[in-house]
Amino acid sequence: MKQRITDKDIVQSRAIKTREKIIKSALMLYTEKGYHSTTVDEIAGNAGLSTGVAYRYFKNKKDLLLEAITYGFATIKEISGVEETHLFGTDLEHTLSAFERIHTEYFAFHEELESLRHSDDDVRKLYDDFTKTAMKNVYETLPEDLRNRPDTLENLYIAIGIMENYCHTFMHKRLSDKQLKVMRENVIKAVEDILFLK
Repeated sequence: MKQRITDKDIVQSRAIKTREKIIKSALMLYTEKGYHSTTVDEIAGNAGLSTGVAYRYFKNKKDLLLEAITYGFATIKEISGVEETHLFGTDLEHTLSAFERIHTEYFAFHEELESLRHSDDDVRKLYDDFTKTAMKNVYETLPEDLRNRPDTLENLYIAIGIMENYCHTFMHKRLSDKQLKVMRENVIKAVEDILFLK
């Protein structure tokens, strides 16, 4: 039997789409200008909505930030182009390229989030929860023989840390192109060694 779509269903569907439209607009502007330089008025206008509509869905600017971060974490696979199951597969080149792309495309927002992680308890909690869940998911996708080795989870944290550190150096162009190439090659080798991938 075909289920009848009610007016309530239509209103709920529109509300979900409007909310997501505001969040996507926020992420786009945070990426372009950073969080602190972006107003709720600009976010609403960019989404083709009034400021009043934005405030119907979000209490304040910080509430919108937290929802945007949550949405970003939930869609990280689409943003990065890397599935958790392939993160530490045979192609670490692809994985590191995805890390570079995220750090470059979201530069302004990334920098502010790094700062907010250390100064805002709500942002830190979102990061910590995401990191814990993501690392658990990545760990569970590793081959069984690798998971059964001692300290694999700890080594996974070290490997991600090395890749993140490289990306920060890459992002800020702290080294010449030639030096970055050498660093990149060494990062891939270090991650392979740490996780016994080779």
